[in-house]
Amino acid sequence: MIRVTVASNAVHLEAARRLRRGLEIAGGGGLELLIWEPRRMRLGPQDRRLWPLRLPVHPLTLALLVPLALAGAVRELRLAHLRNAGRALRQLTARSRRLVLLDDGLDQYRDVPRAVDPLAFPAGIDYWLFSDVPAWRAPWCARFRCRDLGPLFDRPEDLPEGALVARLPPPQGTLIIDSPGVERLQQQAAALPRPWWLIPHPVRGKRSWTLPLAEGDACLQVPPEQLLPSWRGTVLVGESLMLLAALRWRVAGSVVRVALPPASDQRLRASVRGEAAEDPAVIWCE
Repeated sequence: MIRVTVASNAVHLEAARRLRRGLEIAGGGGLELLIWEPRRMRLGPQDRRLWPLRLPVHPLTLALLVPLALAGAVRELRLAHLRNAGRALRQLTARSRRLVLLDDGLDQYRDVPRAVDPLAFPAGIDYWLFSDVPAWRAPWCARFRCRDLGPLFDRPEDLPEGALVARLPPPQGTLIIDSPGVERLQQQAAALPRPWWLIPHPVRGKRSWTLPLAEGDACLQVPPEQLLPSWRGTVLVGESLMLLAALRWRVAGSVVRVALPPASDQRLRASVRGEAAEDPAVIWCE
């Protein structure tokens, strides 16, 4: 018997990691196979220990698993969604003995999710979700048995020793987390404290911030989560998981300015607007 996990981004992988570390209550035993996307994530030594058997996402890889599923050998399939899925993955989903859904980031907070189609999966199956802001969760999640993975972004005191970078920018200035919607904050550029510290979006085609950096500004090649727990200046963020990190890790003295794209989900917009109404240090930019 085999359990197959499909992870096409870092959020899926982190959800799968937590299940493999012991959060699941299903019985153990059998082979564990990870189908992963090498272009979008890196596996560390611990991942290689959790999944000694690994194959890259590829139509041929999935096609080879279909006969096993038809024979009843795939005990469980863990995946986040079927968006852009080919025939082989859909057959594998249909023939696996048990399905388990993994979190896909902001979708649980949208009335109309972008990636997961709730009606594509049987009602009542386990849906493992991160719980950074469970009050924002959309009603459609109740179609499934929602299970708690804990917060994706741990409290700063829970971070492993050495998680923060040694050389932090000074507390004065603006940390710009490049993400969809943040370009709207460029209209307020004159009011943004200098220096600017820009963290570009890791996907070049999704970069939104276009204003040039001036002398004294800098482009940082570090993950935002390494800076946010200690940041005491201004933070700019758009429609990104880093929005949740910025809100969860905001410290006294910092200000978070949030701008979402005009076409973003209305529930997500309302949730951010509600947060801003309760916390004067969170500024919602219409």
